[in-house]
Amino acid sequence: MNPSKQIQEMERRLLKAMLASDVSELDSLISDQAVVVGPDGRLSNKIDDVAAHRDGLLRILTMEPQEVTIQLISEGVAIVFALMKMQGIYQDHAFSGRYRYTRVWHNQGRGWQIFAAHISPMPS
Repeated sequence: MNPSKQIQEMERRLLKAMLASDVSELDSLISDQAVVVGPDGRLSNKIDDVAAHRDGLLRILTMEPQEVTIQLISEGVAIVFALMKMQGIYQDHAFSGRYRYTRVWHNQGRGWQIFAAHISPMPS
């Protein structure tokens, strides 16, 4: 399977895992070194991200890709730009809207994992 198709599959797995709060799958998809900038501008890491799903702090009810662009940077690095329409609950507060995701996927020979991510709310 070519790298672009591999990333499409990884994105599909990630979407499914986020909707189901599948912490085992999220743990395998996110690098231990991952850094995430959340929609509030705060930095977090893999432990924080997976814990939010495991502990029920974040529940994503719907997540619909509006557009997805994949850029292959090298044989082992890809950047995904995705626009998602979402609804969910974060720390007992409902949210909905469109969010722009930027994800850096890295393959160090053990499979693709998210190495960095940034999430920004989009204006209505």
